Amino acid sequence: MSYLKDNLKQLYYFYEAVSNKSISNAAKKLFISQPAVSMQIKKLENSCGVRLIEGEGSRKLAPTPEGQRLYKYLEKVFKLIDKAEYELKKMADAKQTNITIGTTPTYGKFILPYIFKNYAYLNNPGFHLKVVSESSISLLKSLKKNQTDIIVIALWKKLSLKDFQVHHLDREEIILISSPDYHLQNQGKVSLKTLQEETFIMRDEQSGTRKYILREFKKKGVVLPVSIECENPDLVKELIMEGKGIGFLTRTKIQQELDAGLVKRVNLGKYRFYLDIAIVMNKNQELMPEMHHFVDSIISTRSHQPLVSPDDENHTEPAGLKTKSTHS
Repeated sequence: MSYLKDNLKQLYYFYEAVSNKSISNAAKKLFISQPAVSMQIKKLENSCGVRLIEGEGSRKLAPTPEGQRLYKYLEKVFKLIDKAEYELKKMADAKQTNITIGTTPTYGKFILPYIFKNYAYLNNPGFHLKVVSESSISLLKSLKKNQTDIIVIALWKKLSLKDFQVHHLDREEIILISSPDYHLQNQGKVSLKTLQEETFIMRDEQSGTRKYILREFKKKGVVLPVSIECENPDLVKELIMEGKGIGFLTRTKIQQELDAGLVKRVNLGKYRFYLDIAIVMNKNQELMPEMHHFVDSIISTRSHQPLVSPDDENHTEPAGLKTKSTHS
């Protein structure tokens, strides 16, 4: 076998030394010591039986005529190797299934367990799943730009969905809560007008839940004062538990705290508030078959495990949102 084929590393060190016109610069690029580069080039020269570089100890390293001839061939060789690596990476990427899911901070916990338990492609090395967490409005913008494949959000009436395909999953109750010793807990049923005098802690203005609640109360002639706003729903929950005020959070977000008695529902009588939870996709984005299978598996799972708790079914939905699913 040819001694050149057996010494590809030595050839590459020689190529970098000549390209950079310096043993020192080549060593920096290769992340090895200067003596190591010099030693490999010396071994290559011994194998070839000719001197390949001159001026090794000076700042003006240059190839000998023999070295220059070899360098010209190596330029072609290493360009071909770079091209081969690029083509192989393209082939590997083409075999990989990439899915980007967008969801709000609340519904990340809601949807991910069903993804990991029920979607077989997650066991495939060629499957790559990315989850991003943002506000509902930001998610719809990223979906429209094809930066995400699907999003899982709560819907409200003023949300423009004409460019999207919607798959209804379930409905989610939004509950007004306070700390157990908050003064409203001593009043029994609380009128909506009374709430205008309270300290409300809510999500930021990009929150779909906040937009929906403020709109529903405004329709009833009640303006809720937002005294404290937080980007993180967990911080909203913590402040309410500390008695700093009251606020609306989804059942998904506060069910454990309700069960543990750390927070309590404020009694609004007949009034209950609900949002639809849905998978939303861009109508103009062509999805791979695996993506449709992925969505179908989530829908199928949710149909057998409803989110609504038994006690919700006994109440009317005066402020509820009824949204029909649409399919392209």
